[in-house]
Amino acid sequence: MRIVSEIYGEELEIRKMYIDNSFTIIVEIFTVPEGYKSLARNSYLHHDDLSGSGFHENKEESVNLAINDLYELMEEFPG
Repeated sequence: MRIVSEIYGEELEIRKMYIDNSFTIIVEIFTVPEGYKSLARNSYLHHDDLSGSGFHENKEESVNLAINDLYELMEEFPG
């Protein structure tokens, strides 16, 4: 797995997690007054409308919550 992080100022970070050649998870991390809000989506075309979300005071926990939410949605809607 390879992770690429792009930072756009203090308010936005985008992480691309390349799981394998055909599967990528993209997480957008926003800084909000209460902590961090993360939105996760993946590269599968049939999951284009699925988006996991996470909110936490800790950035990494926010990312983990968003990814876990995305995986739950992927299990509910296998495509």
